[in-house]
Formats: sequence, structure tokens, C-alpha cells
Amino acid sequence: MFTTLLLEKALEKAGLKKKLKNSVISKCSIDSRECTENSLFFAFKGEKTDGHNYVHDLLKKGVICIGSEDISQDENYIKVPDVLDFMSILAHERRKLFHGKVIAVTGSSGKTSTRQLIASMAAVSGRIVWATKGNLNNHLGLPLVILNMPLLTEVLVLEMGMNHSGEIRKLVEIAEPGFVTITNIGNAHIGNFASHADLAAAKLEIFNFSNAVVSANVSDPYMKKWVDEHKDSRIINTYSNEEVAAIAEDFEELPDFMVENINCAANIVKTALGSLPDLKKSVGKCVLPGMRGEVKVIGKRTFIADCYNANPQSMQKSIENFYKKYALKESRECFLILGSMFELGNFSEKMHKELVNSLKDFTLLKGVFLVGCEFDKLRPDFLNCKKLVFLGDIAEIKGMLPEEGTFLVKGSRGNRLERLFDFPEVLK
Repeated sequence: MFTTLLLEKALEKAGLKKKLKNSVISKCSIDSRECTENSLFFAFKGEKTDGHNYVHDLLKKGVICIGSEDISQDENYIKVPDVLDFMSILAHERRKLFHGKVIAVTGSSGKTSTRQLIASMAAVSGRIVWATKGNLNNHLGLPLVILNMPLLTEVLVLEMGMNHSGEIRKLVEIAEPGFVTITNIGNAHIGNFASHADLAAAKLEIFNFSNAVVSANVSDPYMKKWVDEHKDSRIINTYSNEEVAAIAEDFEELPDFMVENINCAANIVKTALGSLPDLKKSVGKCVLPGMRGEVKVIGKRTFIADCYNANPQSMQKSIENFYKKYALKESRECFLILGSMFELGNFSEKMHKELVNSLKDFTLLKGVFLVGCEFDKLRPDFLNCKKLVFLGDIAEIKGMLPEEGTFLVKGSRGNRLERLFDFPEVLK
């Protein structure tokens, strides 16, 4: 929320001058369906639709529209050379008006859970919090989060995602965070990089291109190296995975990777706010998005739906925690339903094969369903392994699923493993 005076200032920064009627902009969106009077609409050209097609109808509703084409002389239509560049400029100007705490988090896995935990801890501490919602963590989403921030916000929590080098740097330049952290540096999106070191460098942009106070997990070798190189020139709070064991005592029901997220969140909140609220209360009030460890009991089957996304590290951790809890501690009949991991590039075959080979250590598993093209390439190498069932698509599992058991459902979004829960034989 902001006034048209800020919009005029951003236009001037972009080399444009325009006088607007003095009013409050209540919402910013790239979705025309969300816009009402006094909203600001950014008309982007997408693969399936062009936002400019909705401008005329929106102008009639009193919506201010930003576009890049000559399509209207209406005083509420503003033509800019590049809509994304202007949205970034406007978000940066809005950020400069904000005098509260700005906390930013990135990482290969656990970003969203950690972001939600940070927001919950800050709220339990009595602060008014605004945070990234859904998957608004990229060059389009992050500016919208900042622009829609309520005026009374005291703590802004931003999730920063990336697929390529330079993306985090751009988000940092827009958001100017005061406190930054990285959950972990794994192999997510490694297919877009030449090496793990290059991927780590892209994650470390959140440290390198901000003037923020850094909260760094020195159990990670890349973060440890960064801390050693910058400890004399930056304000750095360090922590390690050794602290996880103490936290885990209070959260025995949670998997280890979620406790690691709590540890990461707790350290940056303590750094930013000076103290920590009750962790149990904070975790209890934290609302996590679906398909991240969600437990679904359907008849005699129990599904652990952790299929929002996957990379080699998160896959391994999920399997280990699932096995330890349900197979070893509770002696249940356990099965894995694993979807292919995407964006691994030239590393894909090696990493999928390593994962499948590691399953030999989980001797109590009753069966493993491997779904998708990346796993299917390995089929000839594991013909003698009777526990493994290779499927081209999750739909092929129909008729194969045991009527009883506990199932971990984990894989990259592209597999759409959640379709499993629409099959009649699963719903009954």
C-alpha cells in the first residue's frame, strides 16, 4: 500500500514524468482478476496471455495500468519501456520508505518452511509481520510482496528463489535486506551450473551483494569458507547443526530436516529481534504450505505427502527420516513413491543412480515405486531388484498400490505426484 506520489517518483527514476491524481494504491497485481478500483495492474506478456488485453476493461474500473504498448490515452494508463524493470524500480522505492526489519532467506531446500517459521517467531514476539506468500519468491513475485506490504508492518520476511546465477543479486538489490540467511546449499537446479561450487556462489549472492547482518550455518563448508573470508569486514552471526540435537528434544514428532529449519529460523530471528519467543508456541502457530510432510490417512493407508519439490539432498533426508520413524521406531510396513528429480542437467543420471543404490541400505522397505523419465532410464541397471517398480507416470501405479501400509510420496513438482490422491482406488 502506498500513494500515487511514490508512483510518480518511481516514474521519474525511470526517466518518465507524469502527474497523477493523488490517491492511495491499495493493491498491486499481475492478475487482472484480482484488480479492483484503486489497484495497480502490471501488464505482462506471458506465454499464454498478454496482460495488455485486459487494460481497457480495467481502466473502466478505476485501475491504474502499467504497460509497454501504445494502447490507451487514458490518464490512468502509463506506458513504460519495460514493465518488469519499472515494477522493480517501484518496489525498490517502496522498500526505501520502510523502516522496519527486512529479513531475507534463500537455500536449496527448506526456504518456504523456514520463511514461515521466521514469520511465526516474529509474530509471536509481538511484531506486525508481512511475508512472502505462496511461490512469490522470484523477479516477479518479490516486488509484488514488497508493494503490497501494509503500512503498519514492522517485520518483512522475504523468500528469495533462484535458478541461475545473478538472480539472487537482483532480488537483494530490490529488497535491501537488513538480515540474511541461507538454509543450506544443496544440488537444487545444479543442471543450470557447471559445478556445485558455481551453484554455491549463486546462493552466496545473498551475502555478497547485501550490506546485511549475516546468519550463517558454519556446518556447511561453503558458508564456513565465506565466514572465514569475511569475518573481519562483516557483522556475522554463526551457528551450526550441532545445535539441532538440543532443539530436537522438544520436537520429537518432527523430522530432522524440519528441526534444522527451526534452528536456521531461530538464529536469524534472535539476530534481528534481539531475543527469541517460545519456540514450541511459534512452531505450533506456524502454517506450512501443503505437500510438505503432510500426513494423509486414507483407509488403511497412511501417506506422507512431501511432494512439493525435490533435490538429491532433500530426497535423501526425507527417506532417512521416514525410514527411521515409521520402519524402525514404529515397525510399520513402509513403501516409497519417488518422483524423478529435475533440473539436474548432466548430473541427473549419476545422482538418480546414487539415490537408487542407497535404497539397498533401507532393508525394511517393502517396496519402492520410482516414477518418471529420469528414473526410467535406470531400469536396465536394476532388473534384478524385485523391490523396485519403475513407472513412466504416477497414473501407472493404479492397481499396484498395497491396500495397507505407510507411504512416503516425494518428488519434483513436474511429476505431479499429488494426482495419486485423485485415483479412486486410493480414495476408497
